[in-house]
Amino acid sequence: MKKYLLLFLLLFIFLYGTANADFYTWEDENGATQITDYPPPKDKSAKGVQIHNYESGDLITLENEKNQKLSSKNNKSNKKVDVVLYTKNDCQDCDKAREFFKAKNIPFTEYNMEKDAEAAARRKEIDDGEDVPFAIINRNRVYGFSESVYDKALKLNP
Repeated sequence: MKKYLLLFLLLFIFLYGTANADFYTWEDENGATQITDYPPPKDKSAKGVQIHNYESGDLITLENEKNQKLSSKNNKSNKKVDVVLYTKNDCQDCDKAREFFKAKNIPFTEYNMEKDAEAAARRKEIDDGEDVPFAIINRNRVYGFSESVYDKALKLNP
């Protein structure tokens, strides 16, 4: 019985740590804010790198939520969310990103880079990478798919 309890405790600790992932924000060489669940690449210059721990209370998010509440009270209208999603065929993370926005009733513009050569060229103008999904949420670049990172990007002011 003690073995099962110990095994359950270790499994819980392991899974709890993976469910509470950190995310990173930084400003790239072009001045664009990047939000990812991994640190900035070492081969690119990044300014103002911030690591946001899941359990840290995240002061930036709290401040942005406070500002959004104040502005929504003053403006009496909800801020329009601007989302552009770059995808490819047979991409499970792209499917998850698409379903995330649909489930939250967030309008988005999707560009499939395999079906649309202009979309691929547009992505090249923004970023040299080809990894997908690649989202631009309120003028913030988000690489890959993570619900927590997408939620944080949706809360940031454009």
